[in-house]
Amino acid sequence: MLSCKVSGVQDLIAVYRELARRCDYPLHLGLTEAGMGTKGIVASTAALGVLLQEGIGDTIRISLTPEPGGDRTREVVVAQEILQTMGLRSFAPMVIACPGCGRTTSTYFQELAQKIQRYLHDQMPRWRERYPGVEAMNVAVMGCVVNGPGESKHAHIGISLPGSGERPVAPVYVDGEKTVTLKGERVAEEFQHLVEDYVRTTFGEGGRLRREAPPPQKTIPIKVRA
Repeated sequence: MLSCKVSGVQDLIAVYRELARRCDYPLHLGLTEAGMGTKGIVASTAALGVLLQEGIGDTIRISLTPEPGGDRTREVVVAQEILQTMGLRSFAPMVIACPGCGRTTSTYFQELAQKIQRYLHDQMPRWRERYPGVEAMNVAVMGCVVNGPGESKHAHIGISLPGSGERPVAPVYVDGEKTVTLKGERVAEEFQHLVEDYVRTTFGEGGRLRREAPPPQKTIPIKVRA
């Protein structure tokens, strides 16, 4: 496997394109010394996204300078999110949420999106064992009627919260069909229960989207030369 230590986005793309053209060795992608925070994430995504879209790369590494006292596992999370947003791998259900505008004067939809995303993350260790395929699920949490119903219909399960001037009700869509309308003070809790029910019935035993676990792979010993 070949890996090139490059810290410039355009340099990385050019080097790996040339390597892919000239050899058949597996290639390890990674923008080294990418930097800290948003800069490092954007630079790594820009470089790796181009190459992965062209079918170049067999393994990846995101190289971020951690915040003081920060958690280095953020590198792994960013790598997973790059692969998942490009449709190459799935690691956890994705939350689709609107950015907010003049129609979403309340922060309620932001709080619900954050709560649902945290809930999905917390449930994954249990779900991964019991519900194969659940990592490919999409959940929509939208803030008004403009894009809310459309995005919710395209997700596996979605909710369209009321925007400014709209009726205080929240229709829920499951597999493209409106199933129930939530209202009152417990919308967040009720939607969370609906998500849990959807996971159990759709990815559980006999569920239509349950993915059969692949057979265990044979372990091949690798000799490492000192």
